[in-house]
Amino acid sequence: MTQRDLERTIRLGRRVDPAILAALGNGSAKDFRPSLNYHFEAGGKRIRAAMVVLCCGAAGGRPERAIRPAAVVEMIHNYSLVMDDLIDRGEVRRGRSTVRVVLGDSVALLVAMFYREVLDDLIQDCPSTDEVRRIAVNAMKEIIDGERLDLLFEQAGREDPYLLKNRVVRPSFDLYLDMVGKKTAALFEAAGQIGAHAARANRHVIRSLGLFGWKAGLAFQIMDDVLDICGDKTGKQQAKDVVEHKLGNAAIIVALRFLSTKKRSELRSILSSEQVSNKMVSRARALVAETPAETDCREIAVKYMQEAKKHLRILKESSYRQELSRLAEEIIDRSY
Repeated sequence: MTQRDLERTIRLGRRVDPAILAALGNGSAKDFRPSLNYHFEAGGKRIRAAMVVLCCGAAGGRPERAIRPAAVVEMIHNYSLVMDDLIDRGEVRRGRSTVRVVLGDSVALLVAMFYREVLDDLIQDCPSTDEVRRIAVNAMKEIIDGERLDLLFEQAGREDPYLLKNRVVRPSFDLYLDMVGKKTAALFEAAGQIGAHAARANRHVIRSLGLFGWKAGLAFQIMDDVLDICGDKTGKQQAKDVVEHKLGNAAIIVALRFLSTKKRSELRSILSSEQVSNKMVSRARALVAETPAETDCREIAVKYMQEAKKHLRILKESSYRQELSRLAEEIIDRSY
């Protein structure tokens, strides 16, 4: 996908913004609205929203019917981001200070709670309301469980009894995939399914677009992990997963396979440190760079992207199908 293709996808995804901002203004206090709007005005690529619209068009529907369903998916995503920043004490998102940094944790929690309630307003005005609600609720449950697993991959930094008791210290790549499948791919899957429902597609198309979204979502998260550790421009804190003591990063898990016993222990020691300094972050990145982790993870992501595109074969050839295929490629080719 070229830069022009990416910009077109972003413009398509941002067609949901008026619907979201209008929904946020409905029933909110006037002086609270800038706080509610801050996260959305920070930008974002709107990939999931664009996917809903494109899936609707590719399934033979009118894309206009998919705007509110796409707003539902985008709202779920942003609700989860605000909550994620609260849980992880995140400071930078989309190149700007997070909601919690600007407004404080208490108000950020209120913002997230309001986002959750606005979801019901958006869903109520969607085509196939009952199906959209079912898919949305299931996706949110999956995201929550994915967040739980993500916390269990953390090696330090929290004293929650449940996390200390159940911490994952020897993760397999399959367990990692289970975690990111829930935390990330589930919403991509929902985007495909909801887009198909907006087009009133048959169950075979709904299933295929869901699988397209699922596998594209896995590719997206694996690339996100690679860019977090190995990239230089992410719009987020560099090597954020190292700072947050997270073992649940594809590049780190793969790197541990190749490092010597001594260096493996060193990387684990960094992740287990209560305070991770900038020097430690640089060392962790250097250790990963000594291994083929980046290349191997990119190859895994490409495999999922190619498998995702195969699920588009059930659809008639169209510009929307081509755009979906290019969108899957952009997931791999992006630099942030």
